[in-house]
Amino acid sequence: MRFGLQARFIAILLLAGAIALGAVFVLHRQLEARDRAVAEAVQNLIDLGGVRQANQEQMQGEITARIEAADHSYRVDLSLTVFVFGLLLAGVAWLAWQMLVRPILGLAEIAQRIEAGDEVAPLVDSQRDDEIGDLACAFNTLNDALIALRQRMDHDAGLIERAPPAPVPDAPSTTMVMKPPAPKPAAAPSPAPPTPAPKPAPPPQDIERQRRLEDDLREAWQRGEMSVLYQPIHSVADGSMRGAEALLRWQHRIEGAISPHEFIPLAERSDLIVALGRHVLVQACSDAGLWPGDGTPEHSPFISVNVSERQLRDQQMFEYVVEALRKSGLAASRLHLEMQVSVLRDGDPAIEAMLEQLRGLGVQIWLDATGADASDQERWMKAPVSGVKVGRSRIQGKTAQAADMASTGAIVATARALRIVAVVVGVEELSELNVLKEQGADLAQGYVLCKPVGTAEIGRRLLA
Repeated sequence: MRFGLQARFIAILLLAGAIALGAVFVLHRQLEARDRAVAEAVQNLIDLGGVRQANQEQMQGEITARIEAADHSYRVDLSLTVFVFGLLLAGVAWLAWQMLVRPILGLAEIAQRIEAGDEVAPLVDSQRDDEIGDLACAFNTLNDALIALRQRMDHDAGLIERAPPAPVPDAPSTTMVMKPPAPKPAAAPSPAPPTPAPKPAPPPQDIERQRRLEDDLREAWQRGEMSVLYQPIHSVADGSMRGAEALLRWQHRIEGAISPHEFIPLAERSDLIVALGRHVLVQACSDAGLWPGDGTPEHSPFISVNVSERQLRDQQMFEYVVEALRKSGLAASRLHLEMQVSVLRDGDPAIEAMLEQLRGLGVQIWLDATGADASDQERWMKAPVSGVKVGRSRIQGKTAQAADMASTGAIVATARALRIVAVVVGVEELSELNVLKEQGADLAQGYVLCKPVGTAEIGRRLLA
């Protein structure tokens, strides 16, 4: 049964009224007792007329003492009665404050904070089964809606900032007008550089599509739309398969295949990357644990899993890795966690501590130096990692571009000097493999070797 606010208010009024009536009744009884005592004393004084003079003074003193005692008792009872009923009324006032006044004032304060745009914690009063509970639930819903709206606005602003600039149309040609020749100026100032045009906002349909994809991405794994493929990583020296990189793929139920270049940034802009990364980690370790091999790092393929900066900032990342290794039975040294070299730019102590924990577990840390500049190269040279990846952009056209060949050779030589594994990715031509072999690269990955395949195909290739 719902005990509403009006019923609570009436109950408090009835309680206060009952206390007041009780106080009046008690005071009335005390006054009657005093009046009886005084009446008896007066009657005794009247009866003294027939008593001898010797005893009259003694009895008069006793009667006077009785009247004073009755009066004193009345004053004491009156004080106690007022004190007790005062405490009861104070309790009623406290009850009214706790049940009515304080929640209403709290709701008023929350309303002011929501109006000011501040985020508020969920209201405990929403558990009440009365009108105040209804208001608290409404405020919680309103606050959640405002938080979601602000996040959506920030997300849309990020989409607008990341939108590629539209091509600026050429200025229309002007018709030459014949004028009398003017005197040539002595010196013409150099024209100021043109002001770059502001980035135009992406079309509304693009923003709406990004929203829809992000919403669909939240349940894509549970709906079975996402899968993990593996691209083999081969030895440059003998061509044998040494391991594979786990790659996440999304087959949308309506739009079909969604490129990782599109949905990975969507996940990284939110906390979705943490949940998706955990799913991929567990799946990859489970699949790699079943690949042919004797289980030792020397005679079993490794599995490389990409991790984002958000994942490394997650305090539970270490527990996730331990749990994935425990369930799969995979040796920690067979798990390679691969991160972008940009993660090291800020020197975050939390990330450094997490990497140190993972290395202590035996996990191998690789850095993806694709597109890294000179400062990034200096960072990974100082970082305690076991492998570095060189991107495709550094090896394209090696047979024709001596500068790029020298650049790749320098990175490989640096890696060998640091005694870390040099992995070259994006290899698409056999001629590139020959160059990498001459330069001393350790591992290579690319479509010329094998495209991403399922875990069953990896098993067949290892047995071949």
